[in-house]
Amino acid sequence: MKGLTLIGRSAWQLVAGWAFTFGYAIFAGTVTVLSLGLFSRWLTPALLRVFGRTILRIQGVELKIEGLEHLAAPAMRVATFNHTSLLDAMIIPVLNPTGGVSAIKREVLYIPFVGIAAWLMGFLLIDRGRSERAKQVLDRAAARMKRERLTVFIAPEGTRSPNGELQAFKRGAFHLAVASGAPIVPIVIHGAFALRPRGRAVTSAGVVHVRILPALDTSGLTSETIAAFSDELHARYASELLAIEAACVL
Repeated sequence: MKGLTLIGRSAWQLVAGWAFTFGYAIFAGTVTVLSLGLFSRWLTPALLRVFGRTILRIQGVELKIEGLEHLAAPAMRVATFNHTSLLDAMIIPVLNPTGGVSAIKREVLYIPFVGIAAWLMGFLLIDRGRSERAKQVLDRAAARMKRERLTVFIAPEGTRSPNGELQAFKRGAFHLAVASGAPIVPIVIHGAFALRPRGRAVTSAGVVHVRILPALDTSGLTSETIAAFSDELHARYASELLAIEAACVL
């Protein structure tokens, strides 16, 4: 009986999750077109927050968020997050402030309806296979950040961790901070991998902890000091993940 219950829950999650995702992508894309992009600064994040909360509810995932005040006000910033699970694509939208936009892999364009919606809604599409093209996208993103006072969400690891461990940080997020002059707001996500590891089609019900840290000033950051800054931030992430893990055990 328990096995049948799990199968039924998995089937519900897959059918309801994808049906909602495709349907909402059509709705969000249509709303964006009809509004002519005039209200995208607050409309797009609002649409994404509804998507994130709804899809997490379907997945049976509860978010416990600390430090949301560090993202609450509209501001120009680079919001970095550790990337271990497909769940991150549902968690980050929940955190979107006015003027929030995510940097995502360009391959998303090939997902029916979702790709068109992502393009219409102004996501930053990164070509991970072409470093020069990715750099051009980040340079344009920096100019757009200054012009529109955007918060850009980006994973410094570049891609999902295959085993849930924190990977080495790439330089893209830090070059974006240097080019824009924006502070970095670290977002630490704990528990997503356990609920939805890479390669699994369905999500286990449970809790994901999100800890948002105060903004880090990058006014003195240069291309020469990026490596040291990146190493320090990586160590901070490792420390915060251990602290959250210890708190969960208590």
